[in-house]
Amino acid sequence: MTEASPALSLAIPVLGPQDIGALRRTCDAIAEIWQSAPSAVRVLVQSSKGSPADFQDDLVPAGIQLDLQCAPDQGIYDAMNRMLARCSTPRIVFLGAGDCPLPGLREAASRWGHEDAGRTLQMGGVQLPKAEAGVPSHYPARWDRSLFWRNTAHHQGIAYPASLLRDHGGFTPSFQVLADYAVNLELFQKGVKAQWHPDEDWMAVQAGGRSRQFNAELYAEELRLKRAVLKPGLTWACQPVWIRFKAWGKRWAQRTQ
Repeated sequence: MTEASPALSLAIPVLGPQDIGALRRTCDAIAEIWQSAPSAVRVLVQSSKGSPADFQDDLVPAGIQLDLQCAPDQGIYDAMNRMLARCSTPRIVFLGAGDCPLPGLREAASRWGHEDAGRTLQMGGVQLPKAEAGVPSHYPARWDRSLFWRNTAHHQGIAYPASLLRDHGGFTPSFQVLADYAVNLELFQKGVKAQWHPDEDWMAVQAGGRSRQFNAELYAEELRLKRAVLKPGLTWACQPVWIRFKAWGKRWAQRTQ
């Protein structure tokens, strides 16, 4: 890999051409952030519908490398696995159409350069300017035992070493909403470490993500994944009660806001 080749992939799954407006906002933000060094980043897009011809030629501003593929998939995490498979950079960050990188991510990527990503996650804070009721407007970088109780490490704020994530097997598509949470729990329990700079934010995330639709299906999936992923013990045994309590608290917050 040469210094002129990208050091970071930004991977964006989309449903189809109907997401082109949100996707363009993200690509415009990427181009603005990396204006002085557009070759440092590569944009991967996986669409479950349509064809490349359905996406306008000016989707990505000049200088940004775009790899767009269209093929039916089994959901968002299958699409993320497909982008992981064709990732050629040391690190990869997954984000959604409409999410906008912040200067902190560019600064972090500049620090890493083309160094070997190793087996350590790099992390940054995530902003939610229009957070839903009961959702914090800011998630600082965090990699600790809080993961056992809440999804405190959002994938938009994690630069995964691509080789580490591939060796792990990527994301499990059977977890249709929280497969990234499952991966993070598994990596944490394996002893994978994380590094970050305090107060460095990487991403402004748009509202409306599926993991922030706090319904019965979401909490049922959380319980199912924790039963499958967590090691047996007191933390594992407490999850059913904890998840019911958390669901009640979220409903109360939504009613009182």
